[in-house]
Amino acid sequence: MKTVRHWCTVGCLLLLGSWGCGDDEKENRIEGPDFRPGPGRAYQIQQVSFPSADGVQISALLGDPQGTLQTGQRLPVVILVHDLFGSKEEWIFFLEQLLQRQYLTLAIDLRGHGQTPLPDDSRPTPDLSLEDLEKSYLDVQAALKWVEAQPQADASRVALIGNGLGGNVAFVSTGVFPGQIEAAVALSPGLWDSRTLEPVVVGTGLNPFAPHSILFLVGADDVIPLDTTGQLEFASFAGTLADKTNEPKTVKIFSNSSDHGLDLLHNKPEAVQLLLAWLQNYL
Repeated sequence: MKTVRHWCTVGCLLLLGSWGCGDDEKENRIEGPDFRPGPGRAYQIQQVSFPSADGVQISALLGDPQGTLQTGQRLPVVILVHDLFGSKEEWIFFLEQLLQRQYLTLAIDLRGHGQTPLPDDSRPTPDLSLEDLEKSYLDVQAALKWVEAQPQADASRVALIGNGLGGNVAFVSTGVFPGQIEAAVALSPGLWDSRTLEPVVVGTGLNPFAPHSILFLVGADDVIPLDTTGQLEFASFAGTLADKTNEPKTVKIFSNSSDHGLDLLHNKPEAVQLLLAWLQNYL
């Protein structure tokens, strides 16, 4: 069983304010900043599931900008694919950006991640193998099939956004299902064989295979230093995928940036602008 090498840095800070305890055993309380009042807007997000072609039950979060209001309008769809060892919940912070622009969003858990099991739960060890990752495009296929059955979805206008490994999956899925996916965005795609350190392009070898309409976003200094000399570069990996991608395609490398994946969207307003413009132009 082959293994893959992946490096993932996750930082999460929840600032509630100050936890104070006064004199005379006063009641503890949480203090925080005041928020300006405003009309606000609520979006309906619900958990759904659907089967893959090989029997895996895919868990997903569906965000519907129309909520409970059934207007009869069919909306374009954006499918979100997480990084290796991530889950659908990592997209929560970005859902509003898509929902407020009237995209129906579907964030999925790939097999062996989050609430989606591996095909065979009887394995003595539940570790992910390269063979599991190679079949991740089947999870996207299941999402595409499910979308086709939703009355509020315009199945002729589907885009894919992938983070890290999800960027690889987005690349492969546009190649395998070119007629069903109009556009894709790959954030810091990258995966290397742990033994040879060769780039692993998940899903290659499939035929026919015609990736297209992909925007690649990556930091120039997003690298993995090796124990010996040298390093693995996500920008170089993105270039490898771009060379195999049909037009339209764009590779945007952010100079002096080590931001990886979703950090690009957190820290680079230009990255968000480019992503949203890509969807607007090609979806």
